[in-house]
Amino acid sequence: MTRSQANPAFAPPNVRPCTQARPIQIVLCGTSHPGNLGAVARAMKNMGLARLVLVAPTAGIDELALATAKHAADVLHHATVVADLPSALADSVAVWATTARPRELPLPVWTARAAAETIAADQQTGAGLISIVFGAERTGLSNFELSWAQRVIEIPANPEYPVLNLGQAVQIVAYELYIAAQSAALAPATRAADRAADREADRAANQPLAMQATLAQWQAFEDRLANLLDQTPFFVRGATIASDIADNRARLMSKLRVMCRRAQPLSSELALIQGMLTALSSEPHPEAIPRPPKQGNPQ
Repeated sequence: MTRSQANPAFAPPNVRPCTQARPIQIVLCGTSHPGNLGAVARAMKNMGLARLVLVAPTAGIDELALATAKHAADVLHHATVVADLPSALADSVAVWATTARPRELPLPVWTARAAAETIAADQQTGAGLISIVFGAERTGLSNFELSWAQRVIEIPANPEYPVLNLGQAVQIVAYELYIAAQSAALAPATRAADRAADREADRAANQPLAMQATLAQWQAFEDRLANLLDQTPFFVRGATIASDIADNRARLMSKLRVMCRRAQPLSSELALIQGMLTALSSEPHPEAIPRPPKQGNPQ
């Protein structure tokens, strides 16, 4: 990843980022209006968040962005800019996506408040980096972008007009995170443990989030599996031209990604699966267990 480079006319001064102990990053995909960058930075700093990642933005950190951010300009100056979403999420152990529209991917949907309480509980157990992803202003998150998440956050709103702008959406989620973190810090340890136990059905059984595989580890596994499947007719599915096969590949790998990420295995368990791929893609070993002979049909 590379640090963002603002317009030289607005190069960041010697400012220090606002401090935060919570390992949460806000990820914006394809942001197109500089005013929204400033509004998001202001919402984040209001609620004690500092880590901002911009994925392929078409808006720059210009005079309008900085003016909108006001005293939260340091969040913009220290933002990270990356070319694609997997790069932004590489170090994450948990990824939440925000969307206002139902999608075809079968991801569990949480309200902003329930999501914030779960994230706060995860942090109490020493979780690693948690990412919350927001889509472009006009289109929101695509199915491809959603496929990198484990859960979806929806903000309850008037069904006749549920549309929030980007700054409002980040403000609401950041507020819920702030309140949940304050409540978790004040609650007795026993109550925090009870709440965490209630959420075990949605996470790897009785295992700390910090032990789960990062997205970078998942992507390495996915790339390797896809390359092995490329050597088989798995992605063909009746297609006769290369573009249709490529579409099948992207669609099937997105579904596989959602299924695997939903399982939330540990790093050690993902390493076990990698070892299985190595064994399956290698030449038969002399010590391999011989297959029993096939039994013919009785006459």
